[in-house]
Amino acid sequence: MAESAAMTGMPRNQDEWERAARALLDDGQNFLAHDVCRDGLRYFPNSFKLAIFGAIALSQTGAVDEARRLLAPVLDAILIDEGPFRRLQSSLKRAVLALDQSHSDDALEAMAELAEAMEMVRGKKLEADADAETYNALARVFREAWLASGARSDLEHCRQLFLRAFAVGGNARDGIDAAIMSVMLGDMPQAQTLAARVNDLLAHGEIDPTLTADIRYRMMATLGQAQLLLGETEAAIGTFQWAHALEGVHYGRVVSALKQIELLQQGGVPVPAELADVVKPPTVVVFTGHALDRPGEGPHFPPALEAVVRAEIAKQLDELNAQIGYSTAACGADLLFIEAMLERGAEVNVVMPFAIDDFIAEDVRYGGPRWEMRFKNALKLAASVTYATEERFLGHEMLYRFANQCLHGLATLRSGFLRTSPYLLAVWDMMPGSLVGGAGDFIDQWEDISRLRIIDLDNLLTQNPELCPDGPAMPNLDFGGAADDDEEGQGRVIRSMLFCDIAGYSKLKEEHIPDFLDFLSRLKDGLAASGIEPKSINTWGDAIFVVMDKATPMAEYALTMQEVVARLGVEMKDRLTNPLTLRISLHAGPVFEAIDPIRNNKNFYGSHINRAARLEPVTVIGHVYATQQFVAVLTAEQSAMRTEAVNNGAPFEDKYISEYVGVLSLAKDFGKQTVYHLRRRSLGENAMPAAMETVVPAMLEAADNSGITETPATSVGSVLETVARMMERSETEPPKRKGGRKSKTPTAHDVISLADGETLHWPGT
Repeated sequence: MAESAAMTGMPRNQDEWERAARALLDDGQNFLAHDVCRDGLRYFPNSFKLAIFGAIALSQTGAVDEARRLLAPVLDAILIDEGPFRRLQSSLKRAVLALDQSHSDDALEAMAELAEAMEMVRGKKLEADADAETYNALARVFREAWLASGARSDLEHCRQLFLRAFAVGGNARDGIDAAIMSVMLGDMPQAQTLAARVNDLLAHGEIDPTLTADIRYRMMATLGQAQLLLGETEAAIGTFQWAHALEGVHYGRVVSALKQIELLQQGGVPVPAELADVVKPPTVVVFTGHALDRPGEGPHFPPALEAVVRAEIAKQLDELNAQIGYSTAACGADLLFIEAMLERGAEVNVVMPFAIDDFIAEDVRYGGPRWEMRFKNALKLAASVTYATEERFLGHEMLYRFANQCLHGLATLRSGFLRTSPYLLAVWDMMPGSLVGGAGDFIDQWEDISRLRIIDLDNLLTQNPELCPDGPAMPNLDFGGAADDDEEGQGRVIRSMLFCDIAGYSKLKEEHIPDFLDFLSRLKDGLAASGIEPKSINTWGDAIFVVMDKATPMAEYALTMQEVVARLGVEMKDRLTNPLTLRISLHAGPVFEAIDPIRNNKNFYGSHINRAARLEPVTVIGHVYATQQFVAVLTAEQSAMRTEAVNNGAPFEDKYISEYVGVLSLAKDFGKQTVYHLRRRSLGENAMPAAMETVVPAMLEAADNSGITETPATSVGSVLETVARMMERSETEPPKRKGGRKSKTPTAHDVISLADGETLHWPGT
């Protein structure tokens, strides 16, 4: 386990443990927060706050089933189980009908059943004691669980919690959420009843003009959704047009409204086509461009052409209404794009192909001090700076191509969350023989020509001959060898890697080793059935290391491995008393491929091997996790496969979902890594919005959803403190078991003790 407490020293009391867990959740350190909760509960087993934080951390790592189990005590405390009351109603009806048969066995049986039913409801009440914020927060947790699992029980819990939030707080947003969940459950009458109440709350009052644009937009979007549910399509269009006219609305609010509309449409609610032009997602633009000419080169992009190129880039961004951009940051077109995006107030995300000092030396400094200063300013103002690799350049051009893959994948992944597709804007001289990772190479890899915009450098030079007296450069027709051959010759290549640890191996005794070897043999057979052949595979005891050329077959291999082991756990439970499960981590990056001087076989070396290995020990057992680089490459590959299938008239379905987890501190002080949870897309989930939001932002927004009267955003702590107080109160009134016997109120430690069983594993156990 990562030494979670070492970050700030060992917490001394319960409050410090709880604050440490909450701070880690706020910081996106979900795995560490999870470890802190587990460790803290060993000292303070009655801290339900730690139990709840731990469940939230689990849900954010993609371990939905485990999180659902850990939230069960919270639901038991604040949700009323209506089952006993319904049984009492049924038993009473049967008993009344049996009154005329006082001497029959049926009558006696009916009366006995009635007595048992009455005993089950003794001490129970139909009113739950929780506030709207608590209901709202937990409803959002179960909505994310439903979006990930498709389980109807999660959807029913979600609706029930939103209904209770609406009943307690009267907030319009809770009402519309409950209505939409009712639509997804097929309960249209209740959905329309709720929509009518929301409409009454919002349609007949004035919206305070002093509220922020985001709050007013959210309120109007809520009203528009209610009008759609009531069949008032013209009124809904007018409401959304009114919301669209607001200035300063963050695109996240628009995307949120778009998701709600999509759910309504999936539930069979008529949605007018005109709304597509009113509720529009933000435009995402990926950029690739020619660098400024180096001394003695060109002319491709002479310095004198800077103002002309800048104007063309600004023009294209205006036409696209660009709001989010992805680019590298070489001097020349890249930095002009970044500056143009910043000038229009748009979001910029920079991907660095390798170590920053090497990048400055290779791609910035030759332009002069002015360009170096602009580069540093661009990175300072960027919304994010991501490294395809933090290692040195070492003269390997293929790192530029890898950076392009990361750009492509990250932009596509983000666009999918925002319900759109990215554009590629390129500043290119239209000449063949492009460098590996250059603009022409990126264009060759871009699959959707309809979303490609090219600024022709050659044409700009022709239109401005005074800026380039020598005319455009002649095309380079010497293509040289294939890029893959170049990579192989250099010994440094881009590969996908899998590290796997078999949890439970250390508990095996000597007499179990033959069974373990049989387990490995069956695992091999199960993997062979997938038809995927790794480029390299190696084992060390309970560790497995796999290397492949591409990310897509590696994803399939990893998920198949997980599924085979789950099946073997059932088949071999009589032979392996301690069930064997897997920790699996995936990564992609540049590695050195060479013949091992000792073993004389192909092997792989470099820091990215270590990075893949350091991710595996600190993840949740039974799930597959991947680095941002792997997910970016996988997304780019899937996008290309989709376009190829469409062009050939063939069907294509995305097989995988990558859910953002957060930033994970790697084992052995190996730095931090952005991590995603990888799973298969469930049946029918193509039409379902991906659950990309994390749970903590949902908790933070719980108090925002107040309909007409908006309240300030609350903190994670203030929401969960309510739950904790409620759980403390519940200890004074223990719940009843069947038959009326009192049961001991479960402590948080009782919940966490599931970690020692077969149904739940915590990191490090």
